[in-house]
Amino acid sequence: METTQYKKYKVLITVAIYRIGILSYKSELMVPSLYLRRSEARAHIKREISERLEYSQFFRSPRLDYDLVRYTEEATCNTFLRYSILDVSREFQPL
Repeated sequence: METTQYKKYKVLITVAIYRIGILSYKSELMVPSLYLRRSEARAHIKREISERLEYSQFFRSPRLDYDLVRYTEEATCNTFLRYSILDVSREFQPL
């Protein structure tokens, strides 16, 4: 059984671009920060979403599988973002 002493978390951002409703590009980016608590990672996600909503052209996504969306003027090529928390404890456990 894993102890919570060695729990470590990272934030994963998924970027997906849909052209005319069809997935044309998808990439995952790992935020380099390492968090000792899941609540710290959640706070990072909330802060980043708030900043994107305030300072960029992203909106809350109507799709359940993504958090944010940015529409093009023609609405033919839209960018979606999804944030998730990964437990990376196994990568950082001492021997």
